[in-house]
Amino acid sequence: MNNKLILGVVGVWLLALTYLQLAPSPVKISDEGAAVIVYVHGDTLRQGMLLIQSLEASLRKNMNDVDSILKIQAAPLQQEAQELIQYANSGSATEDEIGIASTRVREIETVLDKLQYEAEQNLLFQESTMQATIAAHLTQTLKRFSEKNGIDVVFNWGLSGEGVLFGTEARDVTKEVLEELNSTN
Repeated sequence: MNNKLILGVVGVWLLALTYLQLAPSPVKISDEGAAVIVYVHGDTLRQGMLLIQSLEASLRKNMNDVDSILKIQAAPLQQEAQELIQYANSGSATEDEIGIASTRVREIETVLDKLQYEAEQNLLFQESTMQATIAAHLTQTLKRFSEKNGIDVVFNWGLSGEGVLFGTEARDVTKEVLEELNSTN
């Protein structure tokens, strides 16, 4: 489940960045008649953004808490199922008792599956909320940063170069944006 969560977080992050890049917005033309275009390293922002680190730590703690609660809730049910299986396999159980034990074991499996599903749905909701919070913070910060610095377009430059065909170091504002993201405005 940890790998799924990490992949989910990365996927939602990439979707948010893609949305930010493709969302319609008016392009301001600078005094020279050309749009001011800069880029940020999205992977660097993701690694260095304090909000993401904090929210991911909170999500990991919640995952561990949910896992502990599930183990506590599941333990007596698993013990009961084990005892039923042992009794049914003991040779002293009648066919009716084996049928009853089998039915109860299936009921226990259903309850355990339901507990697991509810826990996963809860964590997915928490992850979705986290991603929405990150996207809103990133959007607000990039808008404020762009307005303050006269920037018309901010592209994401990632590991595969998404959204940027060319960028010079003079137009890389990753460090400044990361500082703005981590400031306590």
